[in-house]
Amino acid sequence: MHATTLILLAAMVTSVAVFTALRFRLGSVPAPIAPARGSAAAGILYAFTFAFAPWAKESASRHLPSYLAGIAYHVAVFAGLVRLAVSLVGPSLPSLANGVIAVLAGCGLACGLALLVKRCTDRRLRAVSVPEDYFANALVNLMLAATLAAALRPSTLPVFQIVGAVLVLYAPLGKLRHMLFLLTSRWVLGATFGRRGVRPTAVRSRSDHG
Repeated sequence: MHATTLILLAAMVTSVAVFTALRFRLGSVPAPIAPARGSAAAGILYAFTFAFAPWAKESASRHLPSYLAGIAYHVAVFAGLVRLAVSLVGPSLPSLANGVIAVLAGCGLACGLALLVKRCTDRRLRAVSVPEDYFANALVNLMLAATLAAALRPSTLPVFQIVGAVLVLYAPLGKLRHMLFLLTSRWVLGATFGRRGVRPTAVRSRSDHG
């Protein structure tokens, strides 16, 4: 096994261990007491589907290009992480899969750079940004650039693995931890609001019926 593969494997194991510790540190959600008025499963389904739509978000519909760029960015990051995991068991991919990874990484990198430029140039975004916002974006962009390079030139795979190892180690320590906690928080909120009958369709009270 190549040295960079061992480094990546160690980074992944460490990251999973830290993420697990963080998850258990949060504890469990108290069991609901009030009778259910809706379906928790329906709320969870809504939280992971239509709740991501631009019309369900506060300002996404007014900033549709940024919203679509963010979607492409996150899809590319997911593809890059999958490629990173696959690199542990083999250096090469079928040509079709490699081509798809290259296209996704290229599009994601372009979107990531555009979002970084927007954060740097938009006065309102700069006002609410902290140094880690820029660092995290730059690190993810570097990972996507390494993903694209590895897809186009397989000899750069060790560099891709090292950059990926840095990203994986940083993930549970900074704002990138949302890659896990976004899922858990949406699950809990979806179940809570679904059970209460608030989402996906609000339950009308008796007074609404006259």
